[in-house]
Amino acid sequence: MECETVKIKLCGMMTLRDIEVVNGLNPDYIGFIFAPKSRRYVTKAQANAMKMVLNPEIQAVGVFVNEKPEVIAGYVKEGIIDGVQLHGQENEEDIRKLRSEERRVGKECRSRWS
Repeated sequence: MECETVKIKLCGMMTLRDIEVVNGLNPDYIGFIFAPKSRRYVTKAQANAMKMVLNPEIQAVGVFVNEKPEVIAGYVKEGIIDGVQLHGQENEEDIRKLRSEERRVGKECRSRWS
């Protein structure tokens, strides 16, 4: 039986101090929230400033809710994020489009318990 390696992601980075802390902890991933309704929302400029001081061994993931694929792709192309996590009602076509440009795309699924 093969075991998968557990990966750690710390999400909701908002300040340069947060990045200093995660650089010391060295998780596999950190997350920037680009959903304006979130209390942990950061702007593109804020995320870029944090990415500049992030340990390059740590991958930055952008968390988006119902954002246009071309907007998301821009964050990746500019080097602000290394991967994408989708939390909205993105359709299969948009997800395929993103995956064709960026291989690290995750779609979160929500389940309803009765």
